[in-house]
Amino acid sequence: MKLAAVKGITPVSTRSVEDTERELTQLIIEARGAEAAHDPGVALAARDAAELAHENGAGLVALVAHPGADPGVLVGMTVAADAPHGPDAAAELRAYLADAGGPDIREVTEARTTRGYPVVIAERLLVGDPLRTGPPTGCQLQAVVLEPGGRGMAVFTLHSVTGRGWLELAAVLGDLVSTVDFHSPSP
Repeated sequence: MKLAAVKGITPVSTRSVEDTERELTQLIIEARGAEAAHDPGVALAARDAAELAHENGAGLVALVAHPGADPGVLVGMTVAADAPHGPDAAAELRAYLADAGGPDIREVTEARTTRGYPVVIAERLLVGDPLRTGPPTGCQLQAVVLEPGGRGMAVFTLHSVTGRGWLELAAVLGDLVSTVDFHSPSP
């Protein structure tokens, strides 16, 4: 699979958890401003993202930035289904996510990339309060691009702790998703 470089998405190293954490922390501070260096939540968020990415074998970890938004963290990976995708795979995945996603799922939609690949998009509002009475603790967007007739899936998860500028960050992710090409090898 191949992806194009997209303005606003800055990949970091996936050599080790420590490298990923260090580079993400640095980019978040640069995006939010020098005062963010004193926010212990920045390093904690970077560490959590780095550990999660490495535990799941992510091939892409990046900072997503837009002038009208707080930065978000993007994790991307490719996975293979047990069997080739049938013609209804996207609709089946959309229905599954809508049914099994729980109360955090806000919306599940289906689209196609410019290359014609089906994409299932799930948006979540994350709430830290188990009784769901508090304000959201972040936003998460997951986009799954399916390889028609193949077994490949590109899974992208974008997370924003604040949600400020969420639509702008989602648009940057959309720009990246539109470049997925399952028929070209990675450079």
